[in-house]
Amino acid sequence: MITAKWTGLEEALRNVEALGHDLASDEVLRPALLKTGAPLRDEFERTSPRSNVAPHVADSFVVKASKHEAEFGRVTVLVGPSTAKGSVGFIAPFLEFGTSKMAARPWIRPAFDAFRGGFAGALTDELQKQYARVVRKYTRAK
Repeated sequence: MITAKWTGLEEALRNVEALGHDLASDEVLRPALLKTGAPLRDEFERTSPRSNVAPHVADSFVVKASKHEAEFGRVTVLVGPSTAKGSVGFIAPFLEFGTSKMAARPWIRPAFDAFRGGFAGALTDELQKQYARVVRKYTRAK
């Protein structure tokens, strides 16, 4: 429950409008999505096949915000193998789907399917924390 005390209608309208803008901002959405994606990355790392030599594909998984965000209030977070120069993450699709000479060894889709059930609850918890932080900025104690 949100409780606030504002001195007039103008102040209330100004604060509600600013609150709505801040709640849809990247500063609220991005941290919640990044934190929610971390357990999925950890599961990918845990279940990933490992070779006899380092570096391993399992060590290349990242959670990062997309650089291609089109509009305000829309944030995309990517969870998957790194595509950075020198990373072995490019091997992940070959392991997951197989090749003409190698059978598929799926681990990404099963990990995602197991994670999907708890995602909404975890994201809701994180968003509530972020929202509470923003709401405190616009409310005063009675």
